[in-house]
Amino acid sequence: MSNRAIIVNKLTPFQNRAIVFYNVENLFDTKDNPHTEDNDFTPDGYKQWDENRYNIKLDKLASVIGLFKTQPLFIGLAEIENRYVLEDLIQATNHKDYGIVHFNSPDKRGIDCALLYDTQAATIIESYTLTIELENDWDFVTRDILCVHAQLKDDIELYIFVNHWSSRREGKYETEHKRIAAAKTLRNQIDDILALKTDANIVVMGDFNDHPDDNSLEHMLRAKEAGHAEEDDLINLLYDEHQEGEGTAVYRGDWAVLDQIIISQSIYRAEAGLGIISNDAAIIKKDELLFTYHSGDQKPAATYGGKKYYGGYSDHLPVYIALESTS
Repeated sequence: MSNRAIIVNKLTPFQNRAIVFYNVENLFDTKDNPHTEDNDFTPDGYKQWDENRYNIKLDKLASVIGLFKTQPLFIGLAEIENRYVLEDLIQATNHKDYGIVHFNSPDKRGIDCALLYDTQAATIIESYTLTIELENDWDFVTRDILCVHAQLKDDIELYIFVNHWSSRREGKYETEHKRIAAAKTLRNQIDDILALKTDANIVVMGDFNDHPDDNSLEHMLRAKEAGHAEEDDLINLLYDEHQEGEGTAVYRGDWAVLDQIIISQSIYRAEAGLGIISNDAAIIKKDELLFTYHSGDQKPAATYGGKKYYGGYSDHLPVYIALESTS
């Protein structure tokens, strides 16, 4: 028996365990990195980011992880500065057995994607990143896509992709080509996996800065609404929330489902030992994660609004799915 098989046999069950994605809104440490544009998040910077504010942020994010009755199996994160802040976040939780998958990306501000995983229930077979490139713009840099090939109990394998696509700051249509480039890069990688294993279990999650029915997601990534997917299409489990006017962030005054979880049809149909409870994803919209205006309107309780410090959690809400074993 191989060493790998011995390790897998010791893994704990994953039934009812959550996979979570959370854009945590600028989880920076307080130190200046001379190689990135992080000066705002230092004690003397624009946002006066000190140890007290940093620790409050860590405690609030840890409390979100604590909302789950059972420790989440995987947590995809966006807008984290480095491995150091991930280690601090783990220490702030009651779960000390999280492993970290993280690579530094070329983003100018130094923010990356990362994945935390329960080392008692999953092992990492391989991890790597996909770099997004634009034709005729060699100076373009953005967050890499984090790719993780993991193994769960009973030899079940899972491919996870954590994304944070380019923002709409200069306008939706002016920046659309950047998100389309990310979608094409990711889709090519997924096609390579499906060509080798047609029933591959794939989870794509992230802050896509686009709606589920935008061109980048629905047509380029081919992430479709359940019931409208063709062969090899992916299933966007938050498409219905988008249609119902729900959201994970407030964009220009309106709720928008920018944070999404997308799965392969193998998981949706529970063909390879892994399924999703209720075949759906959910937005965590707890009162403590929201700021309520006098009018009754709400938005995520952010840490900052420009320079003003609010001490909230994040300007995004987390999303999650719950796994079930079908083997």
